[in-house]
Amino acid sequence: MVMARSCGTCTLCCKVMGIAALEKPRGTWCSHCAPGKGCRIYETRPQECRDFACLWLADTQFPDELGPERSKLVFTVEANGNRLVANCDPGRPMAWREPQTYRILKDIALRSAQLGRQLVVVVRDEYTAILPDRDVPLGRIQPGRSIIYHERGGGLLRRIEPMVE
Repeated sequence: MVMARSCGTCTLCCKVMGIAALEKPRGTWCSHCAPGKGCRIYETRPQECRDFACLWLADTQFPDELGPERSKLVFTVEANGNRLVANCDPGRPMAWREPQTYRILKDIALRSAQLGRQLVVVVRDEYTAILPDRDVPLGRIQPGRSIIYHERGGGLLRRIEPMVE
């Protein structure tokens, strides 16, 4: 895959993402990362790392304001393309609530809801569903569990209720 943008000095994915092959948990720096410089084992890095590209890096249509170095969020797609995940730097756990970033997230949440898709923020292992009208803390989600959105009511009373099942 040819990347539309380049990482430059960004290494935030090496902190916020978990790397199973290295037994590196989400939210901690990879021991092989030189923050702001890059991977010290780049030539022999795990396939998981080779295959990874954040959404900002791969999609020129993704807002510049949501670039990882700027927003402190690394965006990924899950659930067969139906969930957008903003993986937040645990060193800046409220970065997603910065006014400009939050406004963009709410716009994305509205479009996502209209399309039957989800937007969640993850800080370490704590999930929050971002909905057009509110944010719903979901807590830790164990492997094998799913985030399901149920619609309640209709018309002006329509409300999305996220649940972990």
